Amino acid sequence: MKPKDYQAQALETLDTWLDALVAERGKAERVAAVLAADPTLEIELPDWTAKAWASLKAAGRLPPSRANTPFSPRKDGVGRPVPNACLKVPTAGGKTFIAASAVARIQAKLLGRNTGFVLWVVPNEAIYRQTLTRLSNRADFLRQVLDRAAAGRVKILTKDSPLDARDAEANLCVMVLMLQSANRETKESLRLFRDRGNVRGFIPSADDIQAHWKLLQAAPNLSCYGDQEAANLGSIVKDSLGNALALLRPVVVLDEGHRGFSDLALSTLYGFNPSIVLELSATPKDRPQATPPLFANWLVDIRGAALAAEEMIKLPIEVLAKAGDDWRDCLRESLDQLNRLQTEADALRASTGRYIRPILLVQVERTGKEERGGGFIHTEDAREFLLTAGLRDAEIAVKTADVNDLKSPENQDLLSPRNAVRVIITKQALQEGWDCPFAYVLCCLAANRNLGALTQLVGRILRMPEAQRTGVKALDECYVLTHRAQTGDVLDAIKRGLEDEGMGDLALNIRERAAD
Repeated sequence: MKPKDYQAQALETLDTWLDALVAERGKAERVAAVLAADPTLEIELPDWTAKAWASLKAAGRLPPSRANTPFSPRKDGVGRPVPNACLKVPTAGGKTFIAASAVARIQAKLLGRNTGFVLWVVPNEAIYRQTLTRLSNRADFLRQVLDRAAAGRVKILTKDSPLDARDAEANLCVMVLMLQSANRETKESLRLFRDRGNVRGFIPSADDIQAHWKLLQAAPNLSCYGDQEAANLGSIVKDSLGNALALLRPVVVLDEGHRGFSDLALSTLYGFNPSIVLELSATPKDRPQATPPLFANWLVDIRGAALAAEEMIKLPIEVLAKAGDDWRDCLRESLDQLNRLQTEADALRASTGRYIRPILLVQVERTGKEERGGGFIHTEDAREFLLTAGLRDAEIAVKTADVNDLKSPENQDLLSPRNAVRVIITKQALQEGWDCPFAYVLCCLAANRNLGALTQLVGRILRMPEAQRTGVKALDECYVLTHRAQTGDVLDAIKRGLEDEGMGDLALNIRERAAD
């Protein structure tokens, strides 16, 4: 896959940063060698990560929007400087492709090898499944990026996979891990830090006291059995995955990096002694009130306009705030819009062979079995109306906390021509990590009660199929219809939604449709 222009520019900036890191690391290593030879010298060991960042800033290679934001240094569990950068990439901007390409460059430039260990941290179950599936599929272009970097020797792992030290010596191992799995109150409360039988080759035999002592001298933040202190000769290091990671010093890719910005998340991730941490986020966060102040180190700042120029997203967003008390009118109008789009899509396929099946997302107020009635719009209310409107049962899927029709084998690939789904009913289960470029129409039946949910769902309909416009005006746009909400409130909610997706600069592309 050829990178989009903004992706290529982001990776070029990454290359410049990596070159600066290598240069400054070399200087720091020479200073460390002098100090090792004569510890009495009053020489301060420089933070080479800060020096590299300063060189990029001096060269004008950092985002102008962050010109006055200080560099925020990071250290691992041993106290060593850790290179850290955040790539600000909007939703639908191909963060995963950029991340995979970045890993290839980090391995080649910073680490100088094509084997090793990557810890790929994601925020939730949906993104975990998507990422694991794509990286495990040798036919997927994301996996192919890694395969090229490692000469085909890529091994995809989960936290429960067996791990041998020889794996990382002979392969590029990529472990996909949910953030919740890494967060911990204590090492003892987390499975990653418990002794287990399928992590081998990292820890000496239990009776080799001197070897354990030597290991703890090099990495004093390793977990030991019981209440043993790492500073004591005789302490025995646990044979755990957490300790293995700390010894491997992985490359850490932090997807949705703003979700891993708490003290707990940072102490856990940097406790793995990473060689580098690369964060990707549409909306990076700062914590200026923290002690010390904590800032996201923006290496690149990609805006929504860059995605629009590369045909990555559907624009404009056409909005209709339906008046009236009957929610069925709003859903009927949404279905009519879906059918008009399907007619255009059928014509497009007949003329070009390109397949698009527009999908309608319906947001309701209630989903639970015991929650129907009371004047609230329920999942089953919407389903029954759609069936009476002419849709088949197979064309309707429900995605809630209790019901997930999208997990059915016939529904898992929404882009397949064999898939029948045209409508997905939800409350908020599609807000994070769900991705389907065939989603065109958002019908918010709960907008008057919950504009926040509308704000979070807008991003689900923005992605353009195949990242390429069709040339058909109706199929290059997306649509939001709301029930019993003020137009101004709806427009503001959509603007907030764009800002939350890192595309606040596209607010002028929201168009109000006049009611019939």
